[in-house]
Amino acid sequence: MLTWLKRILSILLAAGLLVACSTTIEVSDNLNERESRLSGTIVLWQSFPESDYKESLIALYKEIFDDYIRKFTKLYPQVKILTNFIAAEELVEKLEGEVEKGLGPDLIFTQHFHIFPLIKAKVLVPVDKDSIEISQFRSEALDQVLYQGKMYGVPLDLITQVLCFNKKKVKELPETLSELMTQARAGNTVGILSRFDDTLWGTRIFGGQVLDTQGRMILDQGGGWVRWMEWLINAKNEPKLILNEDPLILQNAFIEEQLAYNVCWSSQIPLLRESLGSDKLGVTLLPGEENQQAAPPLLVEALLFSSASSTTQNQIALKFAQFLANNQQQIDVATRLSSVIPANKNAIIDHRLFPLQGILQKQSQKVVVYSLDQTKKINAIINYGRDFYTRVMEGEISPEQAASQLTQTINSQFE
Repeated sequence: MLTWLKRILSILLAAGLLVACSTTIEVSDNLNERESRLSGTIVLWQSFPESDYKESLIALYKEIFDDYIRKFTKLYPQVKILTNFIAAEELVEKLEGEVEKGLGPDLIFTQHFHIFPLIKAKVLVPVDKDSIEISQFRSEALDQVLYQGKMYGVPLDLITQVLCFNKKKVKELPETLSELMTQARAGNTVGILSRFDDTLWGTRIFGGQVLDTQGRMILDQGGGWVRWMEWLINAKNEPKLILNEDPLILQNAFIEEQLAYNVCWSSQIPLLRESLGSDKLGVTLLPGEENQQAAPPLLVEALLFSSASSTTQNQIALKFAQFLANNQQQIDVATRLSSVIPANKNAIIDHRLFPLQGILQKQSQKVVVYSLDQTKKINAIINYGRDFYTRVMEGEISPEQAASQLTQTINSQFE
């Protein structure tokens, strides 16, 4: 009996080992098969506006993307990713020409303002929503890549406006416009980019807004924009408040330490830090007034997918985009650049270690976002708005007249 039991146990043990071995081999084979399935070469275009991004900043972005490519291709050794820089000013025309020939990139990294023109040029392919975890993204980011129900890109990061300052010149940070004005009169020169769309951040301070929940323009309601324009007109007469419509003039003046403050886009931070040094460059929230905060635009930078890609190339491109959108890579790029806000809402950054990133995150909670579906209207508002803004600042018409005429023009045109 004992011999019989030993034999049975030996058979069961051997069978168990055999099953274990075969399971291990099967899992291993499935893993290898899965990785070997992702095989091929894709082309990534990185597009930046040359007027805003100097060579050093473009080189930094390239270095970061090269690092991500190395990480990704280590996970998927059969994949090769080639990169190319394309000036933003040439992107739409160049991509359209390449796609017509069946060529061009498989993946494009670019800013928000190119997404709508590229959709209209029919050179993009939408993302299969079931192939990516959409819930991981901030709604403000998704709004800017969704057009007529289709998702035309994977959002990576967000930029907004903040108040940059020179730590060597500023002793106490202003929290309100009144305090900013007081500091200017005391000798701390302030630069403000003075164009209609670049100054919209102050509208909410006085209780105004551009569009209502139905998308109708309401700039003429509540008097918020009117009071903000009156503040800017008064600021124009202050010798230490410099209003200029050229961002490069203000940026250079800040770098040359002629300005103590400058209202800047967060995308400028790496260049300003490189030029001034981290010991001088400081960033804080835009000033508000009493209990009203400033509300600047929040704009997306995203990965888009070319319609010229094959099915295999598109799968690789989407897999790479998913990789860049995961928590770890989002945290990495935000901390390395210190100029962008993760589009992935689960990418949590320790603000004690990265205080500048904490400022950007806090500013991004009080912003204005326009959806991709509203692009035509927003473009028209900016085009007309810049003209009305200039006429107000030159004293040709009153802020009340400008608000009324601009609102009527837009609403009549889009109804």
